[in-house]
Amino acid sequence: MLKKIICLLLVIFILSFSVVFAADPTLVTRLNKGLEKIKGWIIKLSTPAAAIAVGTGVFMKKFSFGDEERIVMR
Repeated sequence: MLKKIICLLLVIFILSFSVVFAADPTLVTRLNKGLEKIKGWIIKLSTPAAAIAVGTGVFMKKFSFGDEERIVMR
């Protein structure tokens, strides 16, 4: 009889924790928000850098006047 009660209490204990951990915890929410902010900053920094790289390539191609050797960066 005592083993059945202990097993029943153990099952209830385990099930109660599975319900609590099924929710979205505060720590995970904070980490997700922090990573979203980092992603936003990376996008804000990388977009102008990509535009500068493309612009530099366009101007190098334009001012090489068809001479492919002048495009090579030294």
